[in-house]
Amino acid sequence: MNKVKAVVSGVMMSAAITANAANETTTVTGEVGKDVKLSLESNPTTGYGWMIKDLPDGLIFVSGGYEQSKDCPKGAVGCGGEEVLHFIGEKKGESTLKLIYGQSFNKSSWQEKEVKVVIK
Repeated sequence: MNKVKAVVSGVMMSAAITANAANETTTVTGEVGKDVKLSLESNPTTGYGWMIKDLPDGLIFVSGGYEQSKDCPKGAVGCGGEEVLHFIGEKKGESTLKLIYGQSFNKSSWQEKEVKVVIK
């Protein structure tokens, strides 16, 4: 599932993308000095989460967090949602962000994903 959506963060425009752990190509586009938001399907209630394997030069990791699915019934536990990662691009260009989805304590659960990052 890939969908691109515009996000306004304060007065800063940011690029946003939603993706899952499948082997599909994901591209996120942003501007130099602006927030780049990457949303990835996740379910940390099972110990699974996104880890940065290789952060390309010129891309700064700012923060990460989790947003539970709005479809999760009130009071339910174990619902999935999206892990949201924020970056800032320092310079124009294209690079590849390498991520791992899995349980940090269980390497056999790891699935690698590459995200193409384009900073304009």
